[in-house]
Amino acid sequence: MSKENKAKSVPKGNIKFSITLSEEQKLAKQAILHHPYNFIVGKAGSGKTLLACQVALDMFFKRMINKIVITRPTVSTEDNGFLPGSEKEKMEPWLVPIRSNMRKVYNKPLILEKMEKTEDIELVSLAHFRGRTFENSVVIIDEFQNLTRAQFRMTLGRLGKGSTMIFCG
Repeated sequence: MSKENKAKSVPKGNIKFSITLSEEQKLAKQAILHHPYNFIVGKAGSGKTLLACQVALDMFFKRMINKIVITRPTVSTEDNGFLPGSEKEKMEPWLVPIRSNMRKVYNKPLILEKMEKTEDIELVSLAHFRGRTFENSVVIIDEFQNLTRAQFRMTLGRLGKGSTMIFCG
């Protein structure tokens, strides 16, 4: 897709999001905008991933970044054995919560799907982080408490120029 068509397919400027941030989330958002590495911690259901998705979409629509990269460790509590299919198909169960949060924040599923197709939103497995540098991006590491030490060190080294990394857990 050409740069002109890409620009026309995505809204720009101030966007009306489907959620309103709490005062605490607004403070966290300001901190995220000023620091390259950010840790959002809290109880389950406290809106950590929701905040990260809202910040990322806001920065993207305001043209502050060019891409949103999202990952989460693939930790399973049961043995599923060999899963057939492509990487995308295998990652699908772990990405359902991310897509759900994106839709809660910005209830325009067709635009979000288009952003995935054009890789403006890239859902990546940790196994495919190695060797990459994410520039001019927001990188969301969801459920970071499940990362191994080696995975944590590796993710820290992926952040490139003009990028922000948000660890949620």
